[in-house]
Amino acid sequence: MKLIPFLLLSLALGLHAEPRTVVKIATEGATALVDTNDAPDLKEWGSKAGTLCVEWFPKIAALLPSEGFTAPKEVTLYFDPKMKGVAHAAGGRITISAAFVRTHLNDWGMVVHELTHVVQDYPLGGPGWLVEGIADYIRIVHFEPQAPRPKLDLAKASYKDAYKTAAMFLEWIELHHTAGVVVKLNAALRGGTYQEELWSSLTGKTVDELWALFMKSLQP
Repeated sequence: MKLIPFLLLSLALGLHAEPRTVVKIATEGATALVDTNDAPDLKEWGSKAGTLCVEWFPKIAALLPSEGFTAPKEVTLYFDPKMKGVAHAAGGRITISAAFVRTHLNDWGMVVHELTHVVQDYPLGGPGWLVEGIADYIRIVHFEPQAPRPKLDLAKASYKDAYKTAAMFLEWIELHHTAGVVVKLNAALRGGTYQEELWSSLTGKTVDELWALFMKSLQP
């Protein structure tokens, strides 16, 4: 693995902007460009996050395959000192709140969640709860399976809560009802062919029927 600092030159309004030093972390099959220019205190953390990305790029791609699809192999990590919230991914770029990282130095799962969005590469139009659920499924099932799971409110919880709630739902389906469903849902989302009826064709039950069974399984 190579860590290479280099100058990234950008153009603004036709004029050369100030050069930014970006660290390039690369393996044979993946590259991460880490930009901590606006949060220099996070340089070391950013390098670790970049190393994590190049390690997990091929793993996530293998977990979320689809016919004819070649997963991205490069990502840019930018640490935003003004950003509120946590992080978001768009295309091959992950923007991370510097303030969040400073108070959550061990939250590497957040990086894997956002990197999963880069690998998903879905077109617009899929249900957000499922997109986020698959990203957190990769996080909690494959990256940090020993991490504590949230306790769901059986009276109020919904698969549409997304994130870990939807991830736990998907995990239950995989283990107790229909193995391989996440890969098939991923392929449909990536191909722009997802419809809610897909649940019935894949599992023999609607998503609401599956959710009811999942809720029942959690009852004491």
